Amino acid sequence: MSILINTIYTAPFVCLILFSVLQLHEKRQLLNGIVFNFFLFTLLMAAGLMIVRLNNPTLNYMTIALSIVTTLIFIFLYLFGFALLLWNAYVVWQKESHTLANMLTLFIGLAIIDSFFIPTITRLLHIPTDVNRFLGTIISVFLLYLPIFFYLYLSSLFIYQFNRPRYRQDYIIVLGSGLIDGERVSPLLASRIDRAIHFYRKQVSKHRPAPKLVFSGGQGPDEKLSEAVAMQQYAIIHGIPAAQTLTEEKSLNTLQNMQFSKALIMADSNKTAPKIIFATNNYHTFRAGLFAKQAGLKADGIGAKTSHYFLPNAIIREFIAILKMKHHQFILVAITSIILAFINVLFSHQ
Repeated sequence: MSILINTIYTAPFVCLILFSVLQLHEKRQLLNGIVFNFFLFTLLMAAGLMIVRLNNPTLNYMTIALSIVTTLIFIFLYLFGFALLLWNAYVVWQKESHTLANMLTLFIGLAIIDSFFIPTITRLLHIPTDVNRFLGTIISVFLLYLPIFFYLYLSSLFIYQFNRPRYRQDYIIVLGSGLIDGERVSPLLASRIDRAIHFYRKQVSKHRPAPKLVFSGGQGPDEKLSEAVAMQQYAIIHGIPAAQTLTEEKSLNTLQNMQFSKALIMADSNKTAPKIIFATNNYHTFRAGLFAKQAGLKADGIGAKTSHYFLPNAIIREFIAILKMKHHQFILVAITSIILAFINVLFSHQ
């Protein structure tokens, strides 16, 4: 019994050490979020065990009250989460463009409402029991997999926000996004440039060599100039010397941003391993970091703040993109769900 107790008390420290090692070695991986959640889980177990062993009435009441409040919050989110999603969709509709990407919370909110009627629809359509059981198993697997994966992704994204690169950088890559009327920097893109400029000035204020700003973004079919040039013009207007800027004008996506910017930097730098970071919006930092890793670019990101109302849509969009990046894992889950569905149907006939 004492061995089990010691193990429960020791586990949080082991998980915390492992998490710290992983963070120091590589911040751009989902594994860090998984280990951090193991740390939280084991910490709660250890705290719970300690409370039970202390048997302090005041502490017990506080724990019970906290548990009740937490449970009520989860119940509220479960029952009324669709209403929050629909409200967010309404706000985004009022303030942003009416694109499919900006209506993700609307679609998910409506999907949750529709799910309440699935049993009724199944009965009305007279779907055979075996088919119902088969599809129900597959849906159940994904209803378990997607929320868990989403939570782990959120954990990794949250942890990544604490990335604080030193003010000793040689280059800052600024990732592009669409231009207004094909020629003007949008507020979202301006926030990325401003974040890079803030880091630039902070480094200079510490009497260290100024980093070069690498503006990365090609020219879309509806744009009059490349995103890189538009960003460069914005930075120069805001006081950055033209000599301290580079433009990468060929990229059409984030992976190419990283690949082409890396090539441009290596051609420009007199160092074999220049220090590089990238600037984007906070919700985009983690996925951009994965692309930087994929491009063989040793660079972590700094994030510009995003309007709170826009975050749910942006984070969901990023999660869908992460699912696409991890499509092999998604396919494996799909195959597993189909196998389990067949097994469930077969056992139902025995």
